[in-house]
Amino acid sequence: MGSILSGSTARQRFEAFRTSRYWFAAADVLAALLSATLPWSTSAFLILLIPLLAIVLGSVDVALFRRSFRRPASFFPLAFLALAVVGICWSEAGMSDGVHGLSPMVKLLLFPFLFYYFQKSERAHWILVAFLVSCTVLLLYSWLVVFQPTLALKTGRCCGEDYGVPVRNYIDQSQEFTACLVGLILTALQLAERKDWKYAILVSALGVGFAANLLFVVTSRTALVCIPFMLLVLAWRHAGSRGVFAMTAAGALVFAISWFSSPHLRARVLSVGTQFEEYRSADVPSSVGKRLEFWRKSIGFFIEKPWIGHGTGSVRDLFEIAAVGHTGTSAEIIANPHNQTLSAAVQWGLLGVLVLYGMWASHLRMFLGSGYISDLGLVVITQNIIGSIFNSHLSDFTEGWMYVLGVAALAGIIAKRDKVEQHRTEVAAAAVRKPLN
Repeated sequence: MGSILSGSTARQRFEAFRTSRYWFAAADVLAALLSATLPWSTSAFLILLIPLLAIVLGSVDVALFRRSFRRPASFFPLAFLALAVVGICWSEAGMSDGVHGLSPMVKLLLFPFLFYYFQKSERAHWILVAFLVSCTVLLLYSWLVVFQPTLALKTGRCCGEDYGVPVRNYIDQSQEFTACLVGLILTALQLAERKDWKYAILVSALGVGFAANLLFVVTSRTALVCIPFMLLVLAWRHAGSRGVFAMTAAGALVFAISWFSSPHLRARVLSVGTQFEEYRSADVPSSVGKRLEFWRKSIGFFIEKPWIGHGTGSVRDLFEIAAVGHTGTSAEIIANPHNQTLSAAVQWGLLGVLVLYGMWASHLRMFLGSGYISDLGLVVITQNIIGSIFNSHLSDFTEGWMYVLGVAALAGIIAKRDKVEQHRTEVAAAAVRKPLN
């Protein structure tokens, strides 16, 4: 009897240790640091991810974890990853390239774990704040590098696409600043609705700093396309068709002012036409020309095997074969067709495209309710969908993790809130039934 009681006590102590609130506090700190390091370092991000996952798995609530896995929002990322794993079997590039092509999709495996964790967390909003603070520091650093390029941490040119980019690359920086800008606009609108004018002005001023950097320093064409769609989603959510019309008019005015005040913006936009003509007439390699060539060839690869594709990691091998005997843009070899849909279509055919769109749709569905968090969730997904037209943003490291972390955290907050509201409703209903009994 004593040994039984001793074993029971040991299990209770272990369970108390495993589910201690201190573990979740440590996980919340790690998640915030994870979010803060994303704009700066891939290595630091991956190092912090390991202990966070260890804590989540070590303190798992099995019942809640199973419910999280059964949701479509968790099922589709896992189905997409499973398709990529199985796709290695028919990969025309071979096993080695197939495994290498799988690596960008591994982050989808962690979505259900993070979604579960943020439902348990009391501080899920920390990752949003940490990301904004980190990007604000990067914003100040970017302006500093504009005036003193030698202070940049990265090595390379001080002009062109590297102008004002102290770390990583201009695509990552512009996507991070875009997310912050639209998030700040939403926050300012929320504060203005509550007539909290002091904080609304402060948030708006910070938003102006991000907008100015995007217009005058790092003008990404992908960001210029993403921002209007993200703002139109917010306008439609808050004011319907009238809001969309008002946002369109305001956006046209802001763009006109920016066009005449920012030579950098004009140069970036006008270069699209110039690069297209160079590609069409002389096959000159350029950002626009390369994308058009990648898309043209990728559509051809898809038509060759439309149902299940050429297999995981086959993109580079296909481009190598297609480049034989060609020069200029046609000789470019790449493992990323700069379009997430085409990336899925080439490797896994129509089946891959359906799973990809199913994942986006299941995630959008989680944020159809009203409220600030739902609006943020729609903004994050919209940015990824629109950005994935011009780049494979789900496969890319920074943009892909922005999506996985952002959607998991915001969906977790909503799921936790819904659970609390459901519990309150059940308690209220029980209180009403009790006197009747």
